[in-house]
Amino acid sequence: MKENSFKRNRKVLTALLLCTGFIAAQPLAVMAEDSVTSVHAVQQQKQTVTGIIKDATGEAIIGASVLEKGTSNGTITDLDGKFTLSVTPNATLVISYIGYQTQELPVVAGKVMDIQLKEDAEMLDEVVVVGYGTTKRKNFTGSVSTVKASETPLALMPTSNAMDILRGTATGITVSQQQGAGQAPSLQVRGQKSVNGGSTPLIVMDGVIYMGSFRDIDPTTIESMSILKDATSLAAYGSQAANGVIMVTTKKAGIEKLSISYDGTFSASNVLRVMQTQDRFGQGWGSWDRAENGSWGPALDGTMHEWGSNKLKDPMVKPFSYVEHNLRDFYQTGFETNNNITLRYGNENVGVVGSYGNLSSSGILPLDGDKYARNTFSVRGYVNTKRLTMDMSLNYVRKDIRRTEGMDMELLQHAVDVSFVEQKDYNDVRYNTNNYYTWYAQNPYWMIDNYKYNYQDDRIFGKYELSYELIKGLKATGRLGGDFTNYRIENSNPILKYANGSYSKSGGKSEEIGHYSEFRYDRSQIDATAFLSADYQVGDFSLNGTAGWNLN
Repeated sequence: MKENSFKRNRKVLTALLLCTGFIAAQPLAVMAEDSVTSVHAVQQQKQTVTGIIKDATGEAIIGASVLEKGTSNGTITDLDGKFTLSVTPNATLVISYIGYQTQELPVVAGKVMDIQLKEDAEMLDEVVVVGYGTTKRKNFTGSVSTVKASETPLALMPTSNAMDILRGTATGITVSQQQGAGQAPSLQVRGQKSVNGGSTPLIVMDGVIYMGSFRDIDPTTIESMSILKDATSLAAYGSQAANGVIMVTTKKAGIEKLSISYDGTFSASNVLRVMQTQDRFGQGWGSWDRAENGSWGPALDGTMHEWGSNKLKDPMVKPFSYVEHNLRDFYQTGFETNNNITLRYGNENVGVVGSYGNLSSSGILPLDGDKYARNTFSVRGYVNTKRLTMDMSLNYVRKDIRRTEGMDMELLQHAVDVSFVEQKDYNDVRYNTNNYYTWYAQNPYWMIDNYKYNYQDDRIFGKYELSYELIKGLKATGRLGGDFTNYRIENSNPILKYANGSYSKSGGKSEEIGHYSEFRYDRSQIDATAFLSADYQVGDFSLNGTAGWNLN
């Protein structure tokens, strides 16, 4: 048992060394590519220009386009708003970013170009949702950007994730890539604000604070999103808006005939990159060891030899050779289907939109190791009279997630000459828990089916709002909203014992006593608001303001 403990510690160290080698290897490839670019630059007599791009408040703009005019040579700014580009002498740079005026500037060689972009004047007359009411952008002193779903590239290529609408379209927003089925990308407004990683912005949907994840929102219901990014714009929501605010406005019915529409999408995903492994040495530790799961043994020479359990009636034989694409072939192609059906009707006095959405996603792990399903129901409507307006929305979301936990090390600690996919049938006597080739890890296919994480939640959220015009220019509004959720998490690991006299038992392989845990969580939020809003025009001057009360 002491030897097994030592070898397990050795495996962790081995995995860390492999990871370190992998990470260190990547810049070498990048440097090689840059070297080629450098040689090409000298041949074309190019010069290098560097700079930083900011907005009117001095904040760095991430992802701004920097293009050498008249060419396809360009780059984008990094997380600090900086860029570096090799251009021809006397070139002109074209700087552009969504929501800002495009600028053309002559290259300034030898020093860092400090470039400030101005907001697009045509956007200043847009009406945006801010705090408890609406205002024109030009009357608003805070930093705000608005994204309309219908004007993004995703309008032509629908998405199942509402956060994709913000990716590359809104200023000051960083959206990371999601990692697996059902996992939402992370979102930051104006970068990281906390050393402990907590920087999720506050979400306000149709004027009511929303507690859930963006992943739970059906993107087909979104009309637009306004991102509030500075202290002035966040004043209405206090400290809970310290990481910014995203105001979500859902689609409403217009003056239109009764219609029913359907849209559906299908997508596939695959692994972009896997851990790189060496291909010179095979299973063993110095010398060959049939129970070893590390690749520190003799040089791979292709000779036929025994491997795996020595308790089998018919011993297994294979070449002592590197298995090409071993880790990549372990993963599968993930698929996602998204179906939505919508009913719409509206006239000057009444309107309603009802929708149902179904999302089903299987990730890249085999044997349904990561699955995600979401069902959403939504009803939104209004009633208008001469002085009274009623607006309501009601949404229900059901979400189910299945994942596998704890198998990553099983994939990393694996002999490079032993095939994963040949051992997919973990019930086969040659590859089951009693006879799996190593004493220091488990068959990853067996782990997917037996180490389970199940998550299920139900969420209801919405609002009811009444507005009444007391006198011309003065309106009273009352709004009652709520967000109610409950979820359950189950974690289970099996009891694992080995048969007497088996390969695993004789090797002292660790057994498991099994584990099961269940966690239930309920949370409710009520948000009530009452306010008076005034809007008057006196000659060339406009006078407007809001006073009210809020309970959360």
